[in-house]
Amino acid sequence: VTISSPELSVSVDSGFPRVVGYTRRATGDVLGGNEDTLSTVLVDGTAYTPTVTSTPSASAVDYALSFSGVTIRSRLSVTGSVVEFKVTAIEDTAALRVHSFAIPDHTLVSVRSDQPGAALATANMHTATTGTGDTFTPVTASTPVDLAATTVMYGLASTAKLAAAIDSNSLYDTPSGGTARENGRISKRVTDKGTHRRAGLWSGAWLYRAAGAVDTDTEPLPYARIAITGDRNGDGTVDWQDAAVAYRDIWTPPTGWQHTADRVVQRIPFNFASQATHPFAQTLDETKRVSLATDGLGQFVLLKGYASEGHDSAHMDYKNIASKLGGAAGLNALTTAGHAYNADFGVHVNATEEYPVSATFDPARHSGGLGWDWLDQSYYVDTRRDGQSGERLKRLKDLKTAAPGLDFLYVDVWYGDGYVSRRLQREIGSLGFQLATEFPNTLTEQSLWHHWAADVDYGGSDLKGVNSTIARFIANHAKDDWIAANPLLGGAELTAYEGWQGKKDYPAFLNTTFAVNLPTKYLQESPIVKWTADTVTLANGTTATTAGGARKITTAGRTVLSGGSYLLPRDGKLYHWNDKGGPSTWTLPAGWSAPKLYELTDTGRRPAGGLTVSGGQITIDAAAKTAYVVTDGAAPATADPNWGEGTPVKDPSFYAGDLNAWTVTGTGAAVTRNALGQRELTFAAGTAPAVSQQLTGLAPGTYAASVWVSTPTGRATTLTVAPAGGAPASVYADSSTLTNDLGGSEKNGTGMQRMKVLFDVPAGQSAATLTLSAAAGSGTVRLDDVRVVRSARTPLSGHWFTEDFENVDAGWGPFVFGGAGGSATDPRTHIAQRNAPYTQAGWDGKLVDDVISGQNSLKSHEERQGLVYRTLPQTLRLTPGRSYKVTFAYENGFSGDYRFITGSGGTETATALNQARTPATFTTTFTAGADAWIGIRKVTGEGSHNEADLVLDDLAIDDLGPAGGGERLVPQGQMAVKAVDSQESAGENGSAANVLDGDPATIWHTQWYAATAPMPHEITLDLGAPYNVSSLYCLPRQTQSNGRIADYQVSTSTDGVTWASAASGTFANTTARQDVPFTARTARYVKLKATREVGGNPWTSVAELNIGYRP
Repeated sequence: VTISSPELSVSVDSGFPRVVGYTRRATGDVLGGNEDTLSTVLVDGTAYTPTVTSTPSASAVDYALSFSGVTIRSRLSVTGSVVEFKVTAIEDTAALRVHSFAIPDHTLVSVRSDQPGAALATANMHTATTGTGDTFTPVTASTPVDLAATTVMYGLASTAKLAAAIDSNSLYDTPSGGTARENGRISKRVTDKGTHRRAGLWSGAWLYRAAGAVDTDTEPLPYARIAITGDRNGDGTVDWQDAAVAYRDIWTPPTGWQHTADRVVQRIPFNFASQATHPFAQTLDETKRVSLATDGLGQFVLLKGYASEGHDSAHMDYKNIASKLGGAAGLNALTTAGHAYNADFGVHVNATEEYPVSATFDPARHSGGLGWDWLDQSYYVDTRRDGQSGERLKRLKDLKTAAPGLDFLYVDVWYGDGYVSRRLQREIGSLGFQLATEFPNTLTEQSLWHHWAADVDYGGSDLKGVNSTIARFIANHAKDDWIAANPLLGGAELTAYEGWQGKKDYPAFLNTTFAVNLPTKYLQESPIVKWTADTVTLANGTTATTAGGARKITTAGRTVLSGGSYLLPRDGKLYHWNDKGGPSTWTLPAGWSAPKLYELTDTGRRPAGGLTVSGGQITIDAAAKTAYVVTDGAAPATADPNWGEGTPVKDPSFYAGDLNAWTVTGTGAAVTRNALGQRELTFAAGTAPAVSQQLTGLAPGTYAASVWVSTPTGRATTLTVAPAGGAPASVYADSSTLTNDLGGSEKNGTGMQRMKVLFDVPAGQSAATLTLSAAAGSGTVRLDDVRVVRSARTPLSGHWFTEDFENVDAGWGPFVFGGAGGSATDPRTHIAQRNAPYTQAGWDGKLVDDVISGQNSLKSHEERQGLVYRTLPQTLRLTPGRSYKVTFAYENGFSGDYRFITGSGGTETATALNQARTPATFTTTFTAGADAWIGIRKVTGEGSHNEADLVLDDLAIDDLGPAGGGERLVPQGQMAVKAVDSQESAGENGSAANVLDGDPATIWHTQWYAATAPMPHEITLDLGAPYNVSSLYCLPRQTQSNGRIADYQVSTSTDGVTWASAASGTFANTTARQDVPFTARTARYVKLKATREVGGNPWTSVAELNIGYRP
């Protein structure tokens, strides 16, 4: 039977879906199919001989193959130059369910040794930097015969007249050996036909119903397509490259392939271990900065660590978008605003392992193996069960609902193959996501970007990218999965600088973007049509050649790249780069008449002098390794980037390069760009400047203001926030002796550490003034990344300082990374969340709880040897010469691993922490020295024990007073107000109880609204038990002077009836704490009487009261 189209006449067998041969109607040239009679199909590996009926038409034959109660309906059809074999229905029964289907030796297209130029070109998956996956086989009378069919990833056949490509949706349930890693797509075999050798290609086996799937859960119906072509690239020769061009007529390219050429800029903002070094709002500002520095080149932004506490945290709960980074609202604001800057965003997800902290954690879907074990132990998932259950798709849908603006998903550590991979790709694509992944040999049908291929120094040399000329010829324009640094085509590269792998070199990133990626992406704008040893030609006519030694790219007769310099057209502009610098001459595109040259900076285009056109050419005298853009006519003005968009702070990272968003007082403040390309606020030596900014739009409540700071020892640098109508709050640093070793921070290797202060916006108010200032001193102060976010306080409960880790907005509360494991490293400590029972002791033999109380604890998991974490003066200011009591709850997997440290500068005093597999309490008292701090040190190596975990919670510190004096404070939580003569309850919350709440923003205030109570005023405290009391500490009202006590009297009593005078005097009009020492005596009650207010008014106000005692 012959079926035909205007291009092809195809001889087919009416008794079985077999192609006998092809004839190109315009020329009479032929290619073979299978001249051998076929009668067998394989179903689930068993051979069946079906009864066949067929119904021919002009361009197709429909077949019904029936056997053992099963009917498989199929069609052979021709359209244009493409022939398709397609199964149109599978009608099976419970007695015989079809799982896999194949037609042995189907040979849908073939070439013969007696045809001039007969050849096969095949490619297998090969990912090493050396060698190749390609095999080019001339088909001659002496070509070795294959004893059995083998399979390959790509198969192309050609003669001197015609060429053929074959594509198939072949799929294996559990591929292995020769069919693994996409190598089972196409079957091939060379056979001896007596008078000639035949080299044939057909589809690999198909999967219809996977193991474990319900009967109705089937795969797409099988197909194979064959494209027949002549000299497709117009070079006067027919060969495999013409077949490769034709292959694109029949393949299904990965979703989103059209964006590949646009993604010049490749970035990984990295968040890890609760540090929140790249919150979403900051990543948006960085996206704007990169857009300015590249004049809007397309960006591919992979958010590693978008969820929970960052990278490797809380997978596979995909919707758990990190609140520390800004939550779903912050992520959506990033994608919405970032798209306007030509940036595409994706997140790193894990579909292989899950962590007990995940809200979706389910041991029923585990495969029994232990996975990655850095911050927490993960568990391998049965990916087949996870897909077939619908649970994975639901989690992906939840992410899509939470973050609809994401462009792609990056699937980490995916080891699956065959069916499980195809299913995952289908699920991701069904939700409109594009796909990226880690390894170059997985998820290759749909993945556009493979990390190990792009990150040249990451991963092993045997798994770097697809190393196949055939594969790259077909799909170079569609994806980034190739061995980098190809002499002709280059290859997209990632040079991280946002904390991934501890990297921070922004100029190096720009160098890669312009020197490597822009030329690479230029050559991905069009498919390849011809590739010789020294020249590649694209469909749009552009060529790249190394024939003269250095690479040269030519477009429309113009040289657009020569060696290390170029003038490349993109988006109506011309980008210029010159590795060595100096003058170079270029031909302008036709129609250009008024070229303008701009240097690109991270604050936008900067005019770089005029260009003279002579004979359609211009000469550009460029600085080395500096990006320029040329426009035809003046470029439009740069729009205001709106730095800090969506946050209370304008220009929080000083990207503007100036202080126009800030109010400056004094001299010495400037924005400087360091050698790594980071802009910082600096205060020069010998100056005492301040920069401030009015924050607006704040809802009432508690906020955290923070900034990275490095200051010379002895030079106090202060962060102050003064909310309108509220109490000002401040924190200062006066040394920066601890090196920042956080790999996930661009500040690693410097002395920059965070300092933070909490402040409260009162009801009815919405503004605050934030100020950064420094005292005069030697050395330069450096500040960066101001951040203001909603937060909450840990209740003091009568202590001087507390931290329960329930409200930490970034980092580890008062602790910073101590450097265990070395410089620029990723710690194994983070804030752990409760997900009982899986995070708690006893589950699966777990030794200790991840969380001791509440929902969060600080967990160190099998940490490396060294100082794990410690406080800094700016996070916990311990006064030299005073005694402190430290108490915390902890659990510890083994004795001998961890020690509690009290430090003074570089001097340490250690106390071993014993094994504690249920909550234990640690208490110690010490006297602070200079530069005092507390922390945890791991004294054994990283592999000391499985589950060498330390969990710390409910840190409480009491200030016991001057050393030697032995004074301690009565816990506020134990005391109560026994009596007060007056308190305001109508006009404000002036309750007397506020003096014992540990909050300096609340006050006791005497009545003033309905009536004014006259002086004197007094308040009596019940200490809860008799103490040897020795002092009273009074914190005045912080926001204004109204009600501050001037003259006072203090008296004590054992029974609340008989009183003895203890002290009297006058307080200063200040916000500073006022101390009233007196001779120690036994008392349960202490009375403070105010006899005069600082302004002579009748009111009294107090923020906090504390009572000192001697044991």
